[in-house]
Amino acid sequence: EKDKASWDTVETMQAAIFKKLGYAQIDRVLAHFQKQDYQFDWTQCEDSKGNKGENHDHCGNVPNLQTEFLDGVTELKRITTALDTRKQKLFNGPAATRDERRIQKLLILLADKYRQGAQYPMDKVQTDDNVFMQSYFADHGLYNYRKINPAQSDMGNFSRSDFSHISATNKLVKLISKRNFRSTGAYALPGKTVKITRKDNSDLTVKVFINTQRSGATHQFQKNGYTRPKYLQTPHFEIRPGESIELTSAYGGTLQLEFSANNLPVEVYFENIGEHPYWASPADDQSFTQKLNAGDYDWAEVVTSGFEVHSTLEKMRKSIANPAWGNAKALANATMRYMSNYPHVLAGFKGPGIDVVDEIHDFAANNNLTIETLDKVKHMNADQATCGYGCSGNPYDAYWAFSPTAHGDVHELGHGLEKNRFRFAGWETHSTTNPYSYYTKTQYFAATGNDPDCQKLPFESVFEKLQASVNATDSTAYLKENLWKTSKWSQQVILTIQAMMQAQKMGELENGWHLLARLHILERELKRAKKDWENKKASIGFGNYSEAEIKAINNNDWMLVSLSFAAGLDYRDFLSMMGIEYSQKAADQVASFTYPKVPKSYFASTPQGYCKADAYGNMLDKMPVAIDGTSTWPVDGG
Repeated sequence: EKDKASWDTVETMQAAIFKKLGYAQIDRVLAHFQKQDYQFDWTQCEDSKGNKGENHDHCGNVPNLQTEFLDGVTELKRITTALDTRKQKLFNGPAATRDERRIQKLLILLADKYRQGAQYPMDKVQTDDNVFMQSYFADHGLYNYRKINPAQSDMGNFSRSDFSHISATNKLVKLISKRNFRSTGAYALPGKTVKITRKDNSDLTVKVFINTQRSGATHQFQKNGYTRPKYLQTPHFEIRPGESIELTSAYGGTLQLEFSANNLPVEVYFENIGEHPYWASPADDQSFTQKLNAGDYDWAEVVTSGFEVHSTLEKMRKSIANPAWGNAKALANATMRYMSNYPHVLAGFKGPGIDVVDEIHDFAANNNLTIETLDKVKHMNADQATCGYGCSGNPYDAYWAFSPTAHGDVHELGHGLEKNRFRFAGWETHSTTNPYSYYTKTQYFAATGNDPDCQKLPFESVFEKLQASVNATDSTAYLKENLWKTSKWSQQVILTIQAMMQAQKMGELENGWHLLARLHILERELKRAKKDWENKKASIGFGNYSEAEIKAINNNDWMLVSLSFAAGLDYRDFLSMMGIEYSQKAADQVASFTYPKVPKSYFASTPQGYCKADAYGNMLDKMPVAIDGTSTWPVDGG
């Protein structure tokens, strides 16, 4: 009797089964679809500052949206992702009669049906809420580990859906593994089953996935922002040596391989795939150019050993057409030099493709410090940004076409390199983000003589504030109120650049930018030194600090001591001139070094001259002006 089931209606039965399976949240969504009664108050959406209005895209406060829809589709996404990652053959596996398997099949088939009705772009206000939510339901209900998965008929600005002009082919991909993932040059055609066979026996975990886009790059709640499916990147499917798996994507896209370890040979055979514009070596020159011009695919990739560009066709054409490069080989070479190499030199790393700079490595060797190895591939999606116009990460993504010397590209890379420790009190994030871009630009200028198009920085206005502070009753208080209180990153980064200029002018560094690389080495070594503080503290410049004191140190004190130790110079007067406060403890530590004192002077530069030549000198080698309360800004270098 306990097992006997009896329901008055199909709906009652469905609700009981869903409740038993923990799918009650999904059942609420289906009930709304059945009644076609979704109607949300989009005026409750907010912008990043909390202002409400239907044109905003933060919609967590919309009544009932979370409980009546989002909770359900989040559960659906959890189900389909689990099915995929477990490589569970839901449709063509062993026969099963369990309620859950049947319900899962029906949910996925319903998502398939709704997916075929999607028409982009959609707007949360202008599009009927039921139509909008059915498409969004379909995004969450995508399941790939099967042989039949119809191509979505409209994929918006992600890709065309008709690939009837492409004849499927097979491809053996041989790679040396590199974390976290690498591209393959193979393209999964939408609705076509791809067979993937791993042929190597290397001792590492290999996973395959389709597409590199982050889900956040689809802005479904922005005005007219639902322009493509939400979850373009598939789950990552493990593939063991000798194993074959089959995937069918409704969207298609570039095939990628993820690795758990570096420097092992991997061979993967892809069957029934396309080959989009893909450049990995000069052997691809002709094929890449032909395919890029033909435009048979909407995505293209240029890859190097340390950096890969995953780009829409349109944006890749712009990257290649850039007069600075002109072809894929030149773009790839520049990418290795200006994206893989120089930013990581400045971040104090060593590793494949990263130059060994004597004045960085000798500093580490002389102080028995470790230079950390960086051996991974970094990536960019030239497509849509997850946040703003460009958004950091690996991959970082952006709305612009890639260029290895563009500020935006190296800026986003810099977000993954910067350290909070390098910011004086009150400084904002971007004050420590941009030096990696500036250093790359100086190297580009030094190599080519071409204008590196640096950001404009307010050197002269900061100089005027410093001079005025000398005659104030309390110069530190004056600068705190009149400079730093209202400063943005552009004023703040000038302090860092001036410190570099001082180190170069005083002959402690051939290139003042390398001061930042030494700071990076010290910052990493601090974490190691804390494990054996008494024996290690002198090697990073904090010989007078107890373990408790170093744990409590603030950024201003750490920067004073570390700048001084890294440069072999005494920066106390310099930072006081800049209105930066520090403790007596830090001052005493620097005094104990007996280093030469950095003078109270400031280097003149045009707004963009700090990373190229101008009337005041070449790059960081500029004309110094005394901060004495009387000296004036030199005009035209005179």
